[in-house]
Amino acid sequence: MHFQNMANLLELSPDSRPDANLHIMVVVAFKFRAARLRHLFEVATGFAEYTDAAVDFIVTTTADDAELATLERSLVALRTSGMRVSFRQVPFDPAAPYRVTWAHKTLLREAFLPDPRYSHFIYVEDDIRLSHLNFSYFRLFREQLRPYGLLPGFLRYEFNDMDYHTYLVDHRESTKIADMPGVDLGDIRFVNVDTPYQACFVLDRELAAEHAAGPSFDVEASKIYGHGEAERANLAFSFENIPTSGGFTSRYAMPLDRKTGLPLHAALIRHLPDNFTNRVPPVLKFGTLPVEAMFRSDKSSGPPHRHPANPGE
Repeated sequence: MHFQNMANLLELSPDSRPDANLHIMVVVAFKFRAARLRHLFEVATGFAEYTDAAVDFIVTTTADDAELATLERSLVALRTSGMRVSFRQVPFDPAAPYRVTWAHKTLLREAFLPDPRYSHFIYVEDDIRLSHLNFSYFRLFREQLRPYGLLPGFLRYEFNDMDYHTYLVDHRESTKIADMPGVDLGDIRFVNVDTPYQACFVLDRELAAEHAAGPSFDVEASKIYGHGEAERANLAFSFENIPTSGGFTSRYAMPLDRKTGLPLHAALIRHLPDNFTNRVPPVLKFGTLPVEAMFRSDKSSGPPHRHPANPGE
């Protein structure tokens, strides 16, 4: 896949922030649909709030020139944010409709890794709000989990308009803590879960180099892990370089706050469309597990809150 040089990218705003130890390249894949521009705007606004970092926000998109003008207008409010916003057009190929989701690999290899100014690389789908708190959580526990060969994971959640409750997108059954390998870090227990899918990943420079050398970096080699083409683009270390001891099934581990029995709030990432939990009937039970039911222990008592579409289960 060939792209224009970084210097030729359309830019909405210069990076006016002072020098920072954190310089983040954020890449979002956007298969152009006007109805989804509002989600992309929320995603970009979230990264504009990383005020302690220099942020290069890059949208890889299938937009043609006319659509690109619309896309540019949708983010005009961020011109004074101090975040540098740019676009990279990826021609749409009907034979490979999700190839735009892989364009970030070229940016990682050709723009991020050769430039030592960058400290972190983030890839996120176009409807995920990865807050500054989420990023800080990753940085903190990345170091604390390093001795165990694990990485801190994220959990996608949505808001239900029928019962005003929050539900997890990718997890359909509770994780029984006693059955899953884990690591204790004070009051936080990190455990593997059945589905480590999270629709994004965060890399420091060490992880970026490791990722670029692994099968999950290649659209064909990654087929060994299953999933569709778009989903494989963000697997990163879901099934790669897993610790050889401890019975772990993924490099990503999810945090349980043992004092409350809930997932650590800083690991929850917002899936903006809220389409899974509000779909009636639900598709394969996605979006029906309450956030507070993510983890289950032998001491758990009482029935969990029920999704309105499944009140009798």
